[in-house]
Amino acid sequence: MDITGIFAISGKPGLFKSIAQSKHGVIVESLIDKKRFNAYTSYKVSALEDITVFSTDEDITLLSVFTKIAEKEDFKALDFLDKSSPEELRKFFASVITNYDADRVYDSDIKKILKWYNLLHQNNRIAKAVEEKAEAKAKPAKETKEAEEAPVKEKAAPKAKAPAKAKAPKEAEESAEPKKKKAPAAKTTKKKAE
Repeated sequence: MDITGIFAISGKPGLFKSIAQSKHGVIVESLIDKKRFNAYTSYKVSALEDITVFSTDEDITLLSVFTKIAEKEDFKALDFLDKSSPEELRKFFASVITNYDADRVYDSDIKKILKWYNLLHQNNRIAKAVEEKAEAKAKPAKETKEAEEAPVKEKAAPKAKAPAKAKAPKEAEESAEPKKKKAPAAKTTKKKAE
C-alpha cells in the first residue's frame, strides 16, 4: 500500500498526486479525472501520510486505517458506500478501528476516509500484502548483490592508490642516496689530506 505523494486539498473533492514543484506551489493531478492544476501555497494541502484518526489511546495513522480496511475487505473496493446510512458507516468503521474516538470522529470524516480508500483502490494504490512482501524480498536480494560487489570495488581502489604512495617514498630514498654517496667521498679526501 502506497500513499506517498498523495494529498487532500481543502475545498476540492477527491485526492491528488504530486507531479512537480512550481514557482508558486505544487502541480497536482486529480485521482478522479486526471486533470492537473497548480495548488498554490494559499491552499490548505494535507499529505495523507500526515493525517491521523482520533482514538481513545494514541492517534491512528491513515495508512494503518487503510491497511485494516483492506484486510477486512480482502483488498477489494467498498461497494456499500453510497447506499449506507451514517449509522451503518459508523458500525463498519467501528468494526475496523475498535478504539476510534466516536465523539471526535464525525460521520463526514468516516465517509471521506472510506471514499478515499475506494479512490486509492481505483488507482491501484491498495495492494495485497503478499505482493508487497514479494517486492520487499526482491529488494534485499538486489541490495545484497550490490553489497557483495561494493567491497570488491573498495578493495580495488586502495590497491590502485597504494603503488602511488609507494612511489613517493622511493623517490625520496633515491634523492637521499646521492647525498650519502657524496658525504663519504668528502670524508675520504679529508683523511688523505692529513
